[in-house]
Amino acid sequence: MRQRQVVELVRSFHFMTIKQLAQKLDVSEMTIRRDIPVLTGQKLINQVFGGVTSQESAGAERNYSIAQAQSLNMSLKYKIARKAMELLEPQDVVFFDSGTTIQALAEQLPADAANTIISASFNTLEVLVKLPSCTIISPGGVYSHKPKMFYYHDADNFLRRYRATKCFIGTTGYDLNLGLTCSYVEDVPLKKAMLESSKEKILLLDSSKYGQVSTCVFAKIENFTMVITDTGIPDEYTQFIRSCGIKLIIIE
Repeated sequence: MRQRQVVELVRSFHFMTIKQLAQKLDVSEMTIRRDIPVLTGQKLINQVFGGVTSQESAGAERNYSIAQAQSLNMSLKYKIARKAMELLEPQDVVFFDSGTTIQALAEQLPADAANTIISASFNTLEVLVKLPSCTIISPGGVYSHKPKMFYYHDADNFLRRYRATKCFIGTTGYDLNLGLTCSYVEDVPLKKAMLESSKEKILLLDSSKYGQVSTCVFAKIENFTMVITDTGIPDEYTQFIRSCGIKLIIIE
């Protein structure tokens, strides 16, 4: 039964880490590690760097190349998330934005983490509510399935009632001329409220996002105090971010 659930989850999400599977199924990571060789032997999943991916019976070669790209991006996201986690201090009040890198950050928090965390992201909240020493605050509202977010008309003002030591923000794309963008217009006021209400404003940005432009602009890079990224950052972005006086952390 559990192994079938593993296969179904991987098919649904396309790529999952061992930690994600363990959390979803409420079992130990060692249990998942024991399941993986069995399922890969049955050709039900693929084991790749950083986790596992789905294996479809048709077009397996094509799916594998996609999986490799996904696993690479997820590996970068988790490295960035681990570095971001090191910045958290006991009793910090923190805004967590939406997106897979922010979710990865939530997954890095130790079981005894004792922070106040404010977020509207369902995926992130699903991880955070399992941390018994954390205080979790959400504006609530109507759940939107595609972005997996809760929205309501006054959510940005709700967020502005709080003050945070740090906010961790994700983005769909960053272009030198057009700024930082996201896919959903509803996210814009939430991101802006988090930035306006935080002392340290930290952007988590993997190298696949450089030069990309999405639907809605929500900020300029100058709105941030720190950027955490990887070695795939283009030189012109490195130079510009540093010229703005922003602390740039590049992880290997």
